[in-house]
Amino acid sequence: MVNILVPTDLSDLSKVAVLYAIKIANKLDGTVTLLNVINIVQPTRATMRLRLKKLEQELLDVAKEDMEVLVKEVSKHLKTTHPIQVKIVKGSSFNETVKREAKKLRTGLVVMGTRGASGLRKYVLGSNTTSVIEVSHVPVLAVPELGDFKNFKNVVYASDLKHIEKELKTLIPYLEKFDSIVHLIHIASSSKQVAAVEKKIDDVVQKCGFKNVVVRVLVNKKIDEAIDHYVETTKADLLAMFTHDPSVFEKLFDRSMTRKMAFHSKVPLLAFKQR
Repeated sequence: MVNILVPTDLSDLSKVAVLYAIKIANKLDGTVTLLNVINIVQPTRATMRLRLKKLEQELLDVAKEDMEVLVKEVSKHLKTTHPIQVKIVKGSSFNETVKREAKKLRTGLVVMGTRGASGLRKYVLGSNTTSVIEVSHVPVLAVPELGDFKNFKNVVYASDLKHIEKELKTLIPYLEKFDSIVHLIHIASSSKQVAAVEKKIDDVVQKCGFKNVVVRVLVNKKIDEAIDHYVETTKADLLAMFTHDPSVFEKLFDRSMTRKMAFHSKVPLLAFKQR
């Protein structure tokens, strides 16, 4: 049984993620916990701390009422296998708080909403979802604003091949539950690389013993463009990628492909952090 954590700010976008998570939980006989994080910076002056304590309690009370309304609202649309749990916590850092609570609850999946961005906004736009992807050791499912779960029949797994065997062994247990067909794709910069790369991937797939895998090596210098095109062509239900700790250069320019695709993808993105 999988425990799914859904951080929510009660926005319309986060409600999409809640409904999506419930449908997954129902299919897997899992549980859903809604998490609301109250961010409060503690002042240094004692008089201000007393005032803030009263305000803090008011915020917690309002959040509790709003979360109860949300649970009633989603319950009208969907029946749940297990009762929806609600947790409201204080935290100075949203992503670190989500990471901490996911560990406490032994969460198997974090589900969050994400709104698309393009062009320059893709590089400069901040997002709670992408910040959680950066720190979470639990897989994060980023759901676009029009996301509606039906199944994960066709899954596109985009790999840079650096840790392909380890990544497949991590990914396979999640996808076996959905009887998924995995489209394992790699984007090469030259057609000269295709034959050798395909053989390398085929050897790893056979070693892992996963049968439902389609291997494709695509030639394109624009990685995100190639992934988008393949996802659209195959009518994929899910895009899976693995992220890594960014270098100083990547932190400055947000060049991580997984973080870019969290904004860019029109289908849900399942992001794993490499360990």
